[in-house]
Amino acid sequence: MSCHIERKTADGKPHIPSNADESRTHLNRELITLPEGVQNRSQAIQHRIETAGLQRKVGKNQTRAIRVLLTGSHEQMMALASDGRLDDWCRANIKWLQDTFGEDNLVSCVLHMDEKTPHLHATVVPVVSAPRKRREREGEQKYKEKDPAPRLCANELMTRGKLRQYQDTYAQAMAEFGLKRGVVASGARHQTQQQYNRQQALELQSDIERLTAEIEKLTAEKVKVEKGAKDGKNRILSWLGTGELPKLEKEVADKDKQIAALQKRLTDMQKRYDSLKADSLREHNSYQKEIDATTKRAAEWESRNNAEHNRAKELHRLAYPERYRLSSGAELVSGWIPNRMYPSLSITTLFHGNEFRNTSYNLSQILLDKYDSGALTLHELVNELFDPWEQVDESQHSLLAVMLQTAAGGIPTPHVGTGAGGPSSDLQWNENDKDKLRKPKFKSMR
Repeated sequence: MSCHIERKTADGKPHIPSNADESRTHLNRELITLPEGVQNRSQAIQHRIETAGLQRKVGKNQTRAIRVLLTGSHEQMMALASDGRLDDWCRANIKWLQDTFGEDNLVSCVLHMDEKTPHLHATVVPVVSAPRKRREREGEQKYKEKDPAPRLCANELMTRGKLRQYQDTYAQAMAEFGLKRGVVASGARHQTQQQYNRQQALELQSDIERLTAEIEKLTAEKVKVEKGAKDGKNRILSWLGTGELPKLEKEVADKDKQIAALQKRLTDMQKRYDSLKADSLREHNSYQKEIDATTKRAAEWESRNNAEHNRAKELHRLAYPERYRLSSGAELVSGWIPNRMYPSLSITTLFHGNEFRNTSYNLSQILLDKYDSGALTLHELVNELFDPWEQVDESQHSLLAVMLQTAAGGIPTPHVGTGAGGPSSDLQWNENDKDKLRKPKFKSMR
């Protein structure tokens, strides 16, 4: 926007938009005296932010400046210029801007005279010191602040009520120049520069097509007249009359002039059309660079977030290792819930080099809610739904059974008696040791 307003790029090269007359650009002028050491509008914005006494850091996505466009209709503004009242109009605009937004916040105001209608581009830095509206609504403010800290807040200046108020007070300030307020709630919508350029390009394209057709038509008529003049030249005295040939030649010359004028208009239109397309392409490339930069930042944030999430999971595993083990001792390769409408859990496990897949259909809503909330890990959910031998391949059942029996105290071995008579305290079936004959309990294998 500074490039458009100041008619020069950041490195000082001239920049004349397609809708401006370069021969009148020297009439443009800055109406605000810039601070010492400040060279342009962009520096003026930054200077105001740095010297405003802000206590909070300015965020990357905060609005740092508001551009205000001040003008009237083409007829009204041209009348002011012809009557020599344009300078008075500019001074009245400066006063209204300073009274409305604050003298220090108005950092630039440029008069443009090289476009169709004279107008002003004012730049306001939205530094405010009023108490926050949120605090007033929520009743957080217990006492009146003596000196509220200045802060950068465009929302305070751009509420619907204040925008309407600006239109009302501006109309009052401009009444002496014959300018009147626009219709309240007219339904009109502001057009961006890109939308305006696109509309102008479409209109130019239509005019170019119309002119091209008109030139082709005139060229065909010219050829027809030339052919008539050539064919009739030898017979002109016999039946056309002596004055007919000059008449035809004059008609051909007139057609040439018309075609030349149309071709000049066509060339000018084509140049303007090409300029609009170039401006649109530059604007598109600028937006695309911003989109690419934002996409890159988003990807970096996502990568950082994923890394932190994975690190949190790793730390949780180290802190609670028992929550990440299967009761069978198998390795959980994957576990997923195929259908949330009728939830079931499908698992793939790895046990002694063999993979095994199984599905449990008795996944209750209570277990599903616990899993979704993080109260249960996936391993704990598998242990809730599958017995140990259901978590491994059938060929591994016996191996798993031996492991479980060993863990329970080993397989019991029966002893054969000597047949010598009554019970002996040294024998295993002695009444005192009857508990030793009981088999260790473990779940039956399927």
